[in-house]
Amino acid sequence: MENTRSEDSFFHVDGDLVVPRPLAGGPWNPAEQHGGSVAGILAHLVEVVPTAVPMRICRHTVELMRGAPMRPLRGETEVVRDGRRLQVVRASLFDGDREVARSMTVRLRVSDRATPFDEDLMRHDEDEPPPLPDESATLTMPGAGVPGFLHGVELRRPGGEFRTGAPGLLWLRMYRQFVAGVPTSPYVRMAAVADMLSMVASHLDPGEWLTVNVDLDLHTFRDPVGEWIGLRGLHKNVGDGIGLSEAVLYDLEGRIGRGTATILIDRR
Repeated sequence: MENTRSEDSFFHVDGDLVVPRPLAGGPWNPAEQHGGSVAGILAHLVEVVPTAVPMRICRHTVELMRGAPMRPLRGETEVVRDGRRLQVVRASLFDGDREVARSMTVRLRVSDRATPFDEDLMRHDEDEPPPLPDESATLTMPGAGVPGFLHGVELRRPGGEFRTGAPGLLWLRMYRQFVAGVPTSPYVRMAAVADMLSMVASHLDPGEWLTVNVDLDLHTFRDPVGEWIGLRGLHKNVGDGIGLSEAVLYDLEGRIGRGTATILIDRR
């Protein structure tokens, strides 16, 4: 059962005020939020926006324009396109007058009639979820220890060395409530932990290199089921400080979509 106390959640939201709790903390700077915290709270702001008919998110694109500080921020949403088939919502976080992060999210109507569906014709080798390892793992960052975010997320990975390159695999389960007093939706849970795809196949020594994702783009064809989200991904770069991470997204029943992140690579 999820905790309901504000101090046991990632955020407290009061009107348009978004207050990060210690669990929202990130790996690079103790004064800034984890990218997953930002991606998740923006998805939460979108889900609060009403729709004319039943809809669900099929794309969530997050722009991490600067570090989101660990202090109260103003949340803002705007319906850019509204209809009975499609809705586009912009959600933003502001630190004073400065916008620190933004998402553009597409919701499509859920059909009330069955549409063509042939599982055999759509089958792909990557559809089967990788095995869920039995043991939990701990991920630490040089000089920072375990980021606040990972105090609310269980992480499992296959045995052996970490950061050994592609393909990489992580399973993650958020076990704290994301927004105090609000049940965490399957999509918000997935959006938050999917930010970890940015390092799932990284092979660079974090003591020497920063590998920061500046965005997150999630495409899903169904909502996740259950608590566990799997990320099986690749990382590519050509040595000029710009990289791309991508991963197939899973729950324990199978594939749910794909995510990508643009990576800034720099010396510490």
